[in-house]
Amino acid sequence: MFRNEYNLAMERDSGSVSSVSSFQVDDLMEKLKLLNYERLLLKEMKMKQINRYYFLRSFNPGEQFFMFTSICAWLIRKIGKTFDQPQEFDDPNIVISRIIKVLQEMDVPTDFQTNRLIQGAGPICVYIMDCLATQALKLTKFQMKRPECRKEDDPMVDLIENDSEIILEKVEEEQMAGGSDDSDDERNGLFDLSFSDPARSGVGVRKETREYKVDSLSDSEAWRLELERVLPQLKVVVKTDPRDWRAHLEQMRNLRNNIDSATEETDSQLSKLQSDISYVMEKIESREKHLNNDLKDLIAQYKEILIEHNQTTAQIKQAEQERTEHEHELSKITNELENVKIQMEQRGNSMTDGSPLINIKKAIFRIKEELCEMDIKIGVMEQSLNSEIVRQGTQYAELDSLVMAAH
Repeated sequence: MFRNEYNLAMERDSGSVSSVSSFQVDDLMEKLKLLNYERLLLKEMKMKQINRYYFLRSFNPGEQFFMFTSICAWLIRKIGKTFDQPQEFDDPNIVISRIIKVLQEMDVPTDFQTNRLIQGAGPICVYIMDCLATQALKLTKFQMKRPECRKEDDPMVDLIENDSEIILEKVEEEQMAGGSDDSDDERNGLFDLSFSDPARSGVGVRKETREYKVDSLSDSEAWRLELERVLPQLKVVVKTDPRDWRAHLEQMRNLRNNIDSATEETDSQLSKLQSDISYVMEKIESREKHLNNDLKDLIAQYKEILIEHNQTTAQIKQAEQERTEHEHELSKITNELENVKIQMEQRGNSMTDGSPLINIKKAIFRIKEELCEMDIKIGVMEQSLNSEIVRQGTQYAELDSLVMAAH
């Protein structure tokens, strides 16, 4: 389940910035409301109310990241894991690593870039909060019930009755109830032409009720005058019931007539516009065919030139590649040549330089001086040795003379 949602989130994250669909955020907000986050999180932390578009795109990364981490921490605690409430100045990388660790323990895919979470909005953030909210709802054992349709009470209709208005239903009821009275009146030849009732009108004015005999109205002219006189009092206003299908049907017919009358002119204009567009399209097609026929040779020539141009472009690209390769080889050869020149200069300088010979001469002169000093020292030592030998010989001779004298 988490893998499919993760793949969808990664597809939206790789697309445009705001590719998060609103129904997913609505689903997340509904889950948070079911967990009662407004009372348990927002009021407790004294946070402001967030709307359904809050996590669609990033407009204030610092505030959105703090809200995102706070909701994640609250949901993690709802799941039953220990998670400290993040503070506003905490290191974002440390907070993200802790959230990712919890997601890995829940076997939720986390192979996404962590810098996407620092923005505090986007598909990845919505995906993480949705996974945590879903898990929290599962642990709370929340169950969705089927909706119950409650019957609304019928609206009370206030009926305003006056002298000149009566309801048709009451008239029918009175006719049904007073059928026998009407038959008696007909038999007696009496009619009551006043439909106003002082008890129902509430005015309290007593009106005269006149009885007319049929014989007295036999004259047509008198009948017509009497009818004109009592006609305003015979006005019946029937109030339509909004639940009556006949009223809806009549309304539909009126609307249909209005639409037909309104679309007559529009149909004529649209048909005229269609004919004009068709004429223009035919004219454009004929002109296009004519241009194609006239420019057929030029088009073929253009295609040939385009092919040659493509071939020439390919040759130029190949020549440029060869030129770059030759330039690289030339640079290598130039470097080698420079190294050889430097070596030759060093050898030439060493061959023309007389300092080694001077050093040799100085060394020879120094050796000669040392030899002279050694010779002098040897002479001195020989002299001292000879003088010592002579002195010892003299001493031996004197000793011998003394020995001889003693004998």
